[in-house]
Amino acid sequence: MRITFRKVACAILTSYLIVSCYTGYILVRNRLLRESYEVQKLQKISALDDEDWNPWGEEFESEQSEVPHHEPPKILWNLEPHKPEFKVKVNRSREMIVEIWGKAAIGLYLWEHVLEGPLEKKLGGVWSYGTKTVSNITFRFRTGPGVIPVKVPRETENLVLVLNGREPSKVEYAQLWLNSLPNFPHLKNVAVVLLGNEKCVNDWIKPYTEKGGGQVKFVFLVYDSPDIDNRTFFQWPLGVATYRDFPVVDSSQIQSNKQRKYLCNFLGTVYKNASREDLLRNLESSPYKSRCYIKPRYEWVPLERAESREEYVQTVAQSDLTLNPVGQNTECYRIYEALSLGSVPVIEDVMTPGICGKSPASNVYPLRLLKEFKAPVIYIKNWNDLPNMLETEKSLNHSYIARRRKNVLLWYESFKSKLRDRFVNVIRERFFNLGYMQ
Repeated sequence: MRITFRKVACAILTSYLIVSCYTGYILVRNRLLRESYEVQKLQKISALDDEDWNPWGEEFESEQSEVPHHEPPKILWNLEPHKPEFKVKVNRSREMIVEIWGKAAIGLYLWEHVLEGPLEKKLGGVWSYGTKTVSNITFRFRTGPGVIPVKVPRETENLVLVLNGREPSKVEYAQLWLNSLPNFPHLKNVAVVLLGNEKCVNDWIKPYTEKGGGQVKFVFLVYDSPDIDNRTFFQWPLGVATYRDFPVVDSSQIQSNKQRKYLCNFLGTVYKNASREDLLRNLESSPYKSRCYIKPRYEWVPLERAESREEYVQTVAQSDLTLNPVGQNTECYRIYEALSLGSVPVIEDVMTPGICGKSPASNVYPLRLLKEFKAPVIYIKNWNDLPNMLETEKSLNHSYIARRRKNVLLWYESFKSKLRDRFVNVIRERFFNLGYMQ
């Protein structure tokens, strides 16, 4: 009887151990599967970051899965002496490091155009990396499909995430990044640069802010959001279309005194019942039609050739005026692309559908940043006024046009410099409790 009881006890204990081990195996396997799924999901969604080139209707573009990188087109003008590099005096008594992880194309505008940081491709473009010190802060920029939560430095203390929140699929990906932040044990400070929704519907980000109980101290937000308060939300410009390789333009290369080939230009998709129909009708009936480069298209095409990229840049670079009808939002890439090339943007100054508008920080809208920084642009409320505007433009002498072009280039350089100062100063104050640099 004693032997039988011992056998039964051993059998029960053995069964218990087997069940316990198997349960542990199942739990570990499921956890690994979940982690593997999250990584695969991130890698799959990260392919959505790059968008196809389309100079015809960028405000209406559907975002594609993956596109090859193209070399920026070379702009055809003679070189002038290079402007001296602006150097910031650095106090090295206390060096601080801020990581910038670019998971939206506007990250390249921040890094290459505003901060003027270098960028080196690694592993065939899977990673791109650069570092630059401004004031006392060393910024380290990382971008590319290889930048995913499980492949970035876990020791990061100070972080700026560049995210896309234009549409639900992009918001889902942005939330995956924000939800991963608790996995970084040393993280002290987090900020976000966000390509917002074109209708200014961005409530999804609020629970991630400190005010909403999250980790994000502040957000630099694109478009005229009613949330701009210069405390939690700061406004950021849309900038140029870096996703389609619009180049970093050295303004010293532009001969501001040289007469340009075109009075104005319009390359774009013309949508039915949109104001672009009015623009085109007035251009077609203008006596100055032959002086303008007009190339409409009536159906959006997702892919463009390298030749059309080059054609677009060259046309803007050779135009006195660049016409900017509204799209899903009043603000569009073409405005900043024209400014960078010394072509005066003619902007349709009307509000688009949505909740964009006045905010606690400003009653100015639309195009709050451009108006507050007194951008040298031409605003137009109705494209029926275009013929008279072109008539006035044609009467201007070349000396005036050359001075105006120089002022446009100088203003845009100053604008980027002020953006850089604002970005760095907010980080100095909110990340490191330092005063604004002068």
